[in-house]
Amino acid sequence: MSDLAFPTGFLWGTATAAHQVEGGNSNSDWWEWELRSGTPCKEPSGTAIDHYNRYPGDIALLAGLGFNTYRFSVEWARIEPSEGTFDAAQLDHYRAMVAAVRGSNLIPMVTLNHFTLPAWVAAKGGWLSDATPVLFERYVRRVVEALGDTVDWYCTINEPGVVAFGGYLGALGFPPGTHGLANWRRATRGLIEGHRRALAAVKELRPSAHVGQTHSMQEWESNAGGRPAMEYARRMGEDVFLEASKEDDFVGVQTYSRTRLDLPRPLAWLTRAALAVPPIENLVVSTTIGGRAKDPTVDPRKGIRRTQMGYEYRPEAVAATVRRVAEVLPGKPIVVTEHGVATANDEERCEFIDVGLKALRAVIGDGIPLRGYIHWSAFDNFEWASGYAMQFGLIAVDRTTQVRSPKPSAAYLGGIARANKLAATERSATPR
Repeated sequence: MSDLAFPTGFLWGTATAAHQVEGGNSNSDWWEWELRSGTPCKEPSGTAIDHYNRYPGDIALLAGLGFNTYRFSVEWARIEPSEGTFDAAQLDHYRAMVAAVRGSNLIPMVTLNHFTLPAWVAAKGGWLSDATPVLFERYVRRVVEALGDTVDWYCTINEPGVVAFGGYLGALGFPPGTHGLANWRRATRGLIEGHRRALAAVKELRPSAHVGQTHSMQEWESNAGGRPAMEYARRMGEDVFLEASKEDDFVGVQTYSRTRLDLPRPLAWLTRAALAVPPIENLVVSTTIGGRAKDPTVDPRKGIRRTQMGYEYRPEAVAATVRRVAEVLPGKPIVVTEHGVATANDEERCEFIDVGLKALRAVIGDGIPLRGYIHWSAFDNFEWASGYAMQFGLIAVDRTTQVRSPKPSAAYLGGIARANKLAATERSATPR
């Protein structure tokens, strides 16, 4: 068997999000949410892994492992801590961070919004407010002007479907914790408008930059009874945002698992009748969780291998979602901007990488324009409402000493990145 080579110029990288790694993001809605009584947050983010101060060493570590790309986010709550006040020192900070990335021969891929909002934007209604897309565009312009010609890849909004579903329908324990189908739809409209404005702003200021949004997607399955709810959830959580990416330069795909919706067949007609009215909200919330299985009634199969997050262990799901994007947006360049697994067993992570990449290489072989693979995450970090218990990182961090310890999976994926190919031989399967 010959090795599986990837296209010349393929992006190989790993990713972080500012709030999850920087620490001290005290002007954000998430910081307030973590400290508020009654939210589902297990612990506050606090100092995180102090990436804000330790980024030079962290970036050098990633480059030394063999990657050619680093995806990270800039933090709106730092850059515009109060309305209309832009902090020049924070813009300088992110400019220096980009310079460090480039100085380490890594391609910077900058995410302009990764879940968090400035507290003052949240107080105005967040993505429910008609003002937020306009304010977001103004912020994006300041960032792109500050970074100039040093960034060629921009992600506008990270997983807008998760933001709308998790925070405004109230299904994931995200801020602002509102409920109701009307809020879900309104936030969806706001996020789409914010993306479109950001896309136009970046292309005006940096016409040659590659710009797109990143989408939380999953491999969906259902029986006949569950199909109407599955199609509704996929439509609201994925398809409306994919359609808003028609003018994007690339589509970012972020996939962790598969969800199966099995419902009794007699419920199918009732579900179809309910699709246009609020009761469907109860069905969707009880059976899906923003692209991630939660309720055990979703998947009645026994003996399914699970990750720390409770997801089905399904690395090849990413190939199914890439193929779906290719169906919805034929010919559109695609980058896997997140793919990873929460596990304390690092051999299991290596297996996840291996199986996922083999499935993606088959996608490329079928002519689908996949341009890169960015693994989530560079480091074990703050996993939102779940706190620090989830181990997604290629690199472990002792949060008492802040010592970084690359795991074998970091060397494994870094070796693939250096060679730009995957050995065709099978890894030994991790015991289930």
